[in-house]
Amino acid sequence: MEMAFFELVGKNISNMLDQKRITQQNLADMLGISKQVLNKIIKGQKAINVNEISMISKALGVSIDSLLDVGTQTPDLLPQFSFMGELKSEKTKEKVDFLRQVVDEILFLEEYSNDCQ
Repeated sequence: MEMAFFELVGKNISNMLDQKRITQQNLADMLGISKQVLNKIIKGQKAINVNEISMISKALGVSIDSLLDVGTQTPDLLPQFSFMGELKSEKTKEKVDFLRQVVDEILFLEEYSNDCQ
């Protein structure tokens, strides 16, 4: 079974924590978030945005690319972020547009990192 994108990113974060011998609590403290929130990020249960991944990479002293590197296991993101129907609530439309922007930024960073290698 193929892991979801955020699960793979969380696994990369967990691997970096192990390599650097940093606890989840220490990283959570550096980021100013609770250990529970960080645990959800690591388990892939909380989607992270570009700002959050940037803060995590700085705190760990690693590149964003290394955290977003999901190798050949990159899942097809389209089914996760597409739906049928019309959005009637303006607030929901704004949230969906924001989510699309975040996904576009992540995909851009992934393409950029691939081009730089």
